[in-house]
Amino acid sequence: MKANKKRIVLSALSLVLVFCLLAGGTMAWFTDTEKVAGNFSAGILDIEVNPDPENGNFTTTKPMKFKNLRPMLLDNFDKELVESGDVNNLENNNQDPKNYGDNLPIYFRPVRVENRGTLPIYIHLGMNATAGNDTEPVLYGDNKYEIDQDLYKDKPCENTLEDALKIFVYKKDGDTWTRLENINLNKETATSNEKICYDPTDIIGANEEVTYIIGGYLPSTADNKYQGQHYHGALEVTAQQADLGPYPHNETGEDPAEFVVNVPATLVDVSIGETGEVVESGLTIPMTFAAGTTQATGSEVMEQIEQFLETYSHDGVKYKYAGSYAPPTFGIIDNGDGTYSASFEGTDYKSLRIDVSPRG
Repeated sequence: MKANKKRIVLSALSLVLVFCLLAGGTMAWFTDTEKVAGNFSAGILDIEVNPDPENGNFTTTKPMKFKNLRPMLLDNFDKELVESGDVNNLENNNQDPKNYGDNLPIYFRPVRVENRGTLPIYIHLGMNATAGNDTEPVLYGDNKYEIDQDLYKDKPCENTLEDALKIFVYKKDGDTWTRLENINLNKETATSNEKICYDPTDIIGANEEVTYIIGGYLPSTADNKYQGQHYHGALEVTAQQADLGPYPHNETGEDPAEFVVNVPATLVDVSIGETGEVVESGLTIPMTFAAGTTQATGSEVMEQIEQFLETYSHDGVKYKYAGSYAPPTFGIIDNGDGTYSASFEGTDYKSLRIDVSPRG
């Protein structure tokens, strides 16, 4: 008896899994795998949306497009998810969509898994980086705080965004989309408490479907080197007949050897007047510490301030550490989302005051 045709197809809106029961012959486990491209791109100043909705037409020829991502706090990122996944709700973060013009953001793409066959199935979701055949912009040279879109030629794509991007999965819980905790499909940024795949324990019965949303998130620690950069990947969905049970994958990421803390600071030029003059307030200095560090020492802080000032300038003036003020130590808080904060608890400080003077 001739077997029915089977195929798995995936688009920016949907994924179809097709399984058929073969009559006669030797019994075997049925499995199938399909991939769909996912292209993520960080925004230079704003974000731009180019969705490819297929209105229910299943295809793997068009990739899911995530364009012009921007660094965000995780809570704010979750707020922008709307049910369809086709647009972001900027107003949930007190932003006016009119300020974006035609460049409305999309960080989320829905994926629908439909079982059109006769066997119940379990599925597995994973993401693998792929080579990009495009280019990435080079926006700065020696000074990473000065962005110039026209000064340098584009470089061949190196998937630079892979080092910062987190790829989340959202599942419908009643009427609400909920981010699945401790799942990050990007192996390069997943930590030891994050799984690098998603293996649902729910069976998808014959003629049933389930929809997930994939989200591309840039943590607030992503700095200028990721502006305009790309990540190209393939979302791989594997299915097996339900007799085998859920996929047993428990792979997790690895904790990096270092992590970054964004430390609030104010620079004061002590060469002016008796009390000095504020050069810049509300400044954020990214400081790098070895994994496991929970307390920043004064020497560590001073060293990183001096490194920061090597590339910092304000209104064309470069500064050096004045040496008249010893930075306090501070505690380091793990925010639980891959970001870290400086804690000045027990001191009179809410940020670092850094005394500087112009370089001679």
